[in-house]
Amino acid sequence: MLRINLLPREVLDRRRFEGWYRYIFIISIGLVLVVLLVAAGLFVAVQQKSDELQTVKDKAQQYAEQGKAFDIFEKKEAELTDRQAIAQSALADRINLGKVAEEVSLVLPDEVWLDSMNLSQESGLSFSGNTPRSTAQTMNISYKSIAKTLVRLNELPLVTDVWLSSAANGEWSAWNDSTITTGTPVVVFTTSAKITRSTVETKAVQ
Repeated sequence: MLRINLLPREVLDRRRFEGWYRYIFIISIGLVLVVLLVAAGLFVAVQQKSDELQTVKDKAQQYAEQGKAFDIFEKKEAELTDRQAIAQSALADRINLGKVAEEVSLVLPDEVWLDSMNLSQESGLSFSGNTPRSTAQTMNISYKSIAKTLVRLNELPLVTDVWLSSAANGEWSAWNDSTITTGTPVVVFTTSAKITRSTVETKAVQ
């Protein structure tokens, strides 16, 4: 039996391609889903990077605030350094008076003792001393002890311009002994000197 299709060619072509529309629609839906998935993945990645960036910014802000909290310590350290520099500058011109007193005490002859001693960087050294004397002689060994004291003082590296201010016969009755009722014959003398920064080495004491 012979079948003749009398439909126009346009209708036949349309019916032929109608079967492909379903596949085209499915493929289009698949492509759209792929695009959406890729977009969602990119969005999630961007969001993660954005969160990481925000975390880094927050930490940077936190560190900056902590750094500001330590600024006060840096200022205090700078102030301390400045004060130390000022103190060192002020102390650079000072003389160790304790060392001077120690050296004076070491060079005094055994037969000489002091009633008082004054030390000052400005006014220098002065003291009042005593040495025993013999009542049988007017000028005796006691004055040699005073001369020895002056010579030894002049040999000290921090002491210069030593002078005997006064020397006179007298009696010393400051012994802490109730059995002694009379004073001891002594020569009372006063001495003055200047304190300097001389670097001359101490000479051997004779």
